[in-house]
Amino acid sequence: MWLHWAPPEWRGHFPFEIGLFFFLTLTGFLITRILLRERKACEEGGGKWHFKAYVHFQKRRMTRILVPCYAAMLFAILVGAPDIRLHWLAYFGHWSNFHMAFMDGWPSGTAHYWTLALQVQFYLLWPLVVFGTPQKLLAAVFLGCVTLAPVSRMILARWFPEIHHSEMITFTAMDYFGVGALLALATDRGMKAGGARLKWTSWFAFCGYVLLYIFNELKQPVEGFSYIQQTLVSVVFAGLISSTLAGFGGWLGKILDHPAAQHIGRLSFGLYLFHTPVPLFLGYVLPWLWGPFFIGFWQILRLVVFGLISWGLAWLCWRYLETRPAHGRSTFPSSPSRGPYSKPRG
Repeated sequence: MWLHWAPPEWRGHFPFEIGLFFFLTLTGFLITRILLRERKACEEGGGKWHFKAYVHFQKRRMTRILVPCYAAMLFAILVGAPDIRLHWLAYFGHWSNFHMAFMDGWPSGTAHYWTLALQVQFYLLWPLVVFGTPQKLLAAVFLGCVTLAPVSRMILARWFPEIHHSEMITFTAMDYFGVGALLALATDRGMKAGGARLKWTSWFAFCGYVLLYIFNELKQPVEGFSYIQQTLVSVVFAGLISSTLAGFGGWLGKILDHPAAQHIGRLSFGLYLFHTPVPLFLGYVLPWLWGPFFIGFWQILRLVVFGLISWGLAWLCWRYLETRPAHGRSTFPSSPSRGPYSKPRG
């Protein structure tokens, strides 16, 4: 939200989009873990289970995601987002990432929907990979997906200059999903959460990512190695996810268990969906927010209004679209007396 709302001079050089990379790695981990559990249960039950399991997964995922998504897209159309009005089929058909990849700039009010298209494509294809690959080949296939991403980024950068945003092409993001999937497979096969080996690996990857990022910001990318920059950050996030599974104690655990943090987590999907068309909406109902007073430091007041309206829309989305009876139960129950981020006792 800060990346999309704040003036460039307020953002500096920090990669605020890094939250997206974490989310994609987390998706690869969570979805793969769910699919591995479903595969195990189906194989124990016997019979022809692949098609039934695939359909069951899609019904759960898509009904949970698409209803709020389409509501947000209709909202963007109503408030005048230009690109979705002209190319509504790309958005509603979830191939807007390929559409935007060829654009010089970013579409107003709908720039973030390429990531949702990427997610939907992953949900459609990944169960076929997990359900259809022999158990002994899963690790190799997941590793192949990780390798595909930097190789495809290099190919697109060198031979397809007409693609201005190569990071939007599905296979260039497969290292996030693939590293998350490898973590899910490792934990499924007995790897201890928060293990020292992965922790040290993630720290080394973090150092490599920071160095490559600095060189890129200085306009002196390290030839060849720059293509693995995002692969390194996905390894960093795999280490973070592993540590999260082990639990956080101290002040960090208390912050994550605080009701305010939990509330933000519950509304996060709605905030993601609605935050970019909100400025377009306010341009109609509160045009004075762009008056001469809201220049320089006082732009912060405009951002506060953006945040409040986005919070209100996200709450409505969560209350009436996301928490319907079929989807109200949590997959990961926690103890009533302790939050999900607390460090295990004993």
